[in-house]
Amino acid sequence: MAKILKSLQSEGGFSIDEAPIIDPDRNLIDVHTLKVQSNANNKTFKKEYIAHSLLNNTNPSVVMDPGHEVDADRIVFVTGFLLGTWEGYPIVELTSNANSVIVSCTLNDHGLTTGDSISVEFNNPTYSSFNGTYTVTVTSPSAFTFETVTPLDTNNPVLNQILEITNLGGNWEYAVKIESAVLSDTNQTLSTAAHAVTVVKDNIPPGHTWSSSPTVNNTTNQFSFLTSVASNGSLELRGSGVRWSARVDIVYTERSY
Repeated sequence: MAKILKSLQSEGGFSIDEAPIIDPDRNLIDVHTLKVQSNANNKTFKKEYIAHSLLNNTNPSVVMDPGHEVDADRIVFVTGFLLGTWEGYPIVELTSNANSVIVSCTLNDHGLTTGDSISVEFNNPTYSSFNGTYTVTVTSPSAFTFETVTPLDTNNPVLNQILEITNLGGNWEYAVKIESAVLSDTNQTLSTAAHAVTVVKDNIPPGHTWSSSPTVNNTTNQFSFLTSVASNGSLELRGSGVRWSARVDIVYTERSY
């Protein structure tokens, strides 16, 4: 029996639920995922999509969503451009002896030099009257001191307190390009065959370590990217945490043996 094919016609573009998908100039817009498939092999296609994750105090390590499911006996070539952003200031751990004007600070890779001025804001309201600008004396790459006019506490040592250096940063970014190859076997078990990470921009606050890498989940049979952060203090003093976004391009095809 003959099959009648009808082409899609629309003079003013094309929409779904009144949201434009193709405009009158044939621009593809507001598409969550773009998938281009081979006419010669329906198991081979190219796909582009956006993935996200949010790292906070409760979840400092998160797999980006969405992932992509891989069938058995497939190979996927993956390219991801990932950008992580954070709003906040370097967080410093501090101590001070009773009746002392010396404030001792700890912050890994602080990058300061003796004589630098810092503006500080104490996290504990008890010491808010000491918020201000001070000149630092560096004692190591992870430690420095500054002097207040009067002691933080005349009777007791000040321990386990924090402050923020508010003249450093405020907005931080980390960008990487990740290239990877993901394999699945006849049992649909996924593995990362190889990957390379190129750091495009490294502007993270002192005291933080950010990382991202390809990952596979053999429960859901999906691959994605794992984003993680280690910090010496809260990720949510100023904002909601470290936000990651990724533009992901994949080429998906059969695995030949």
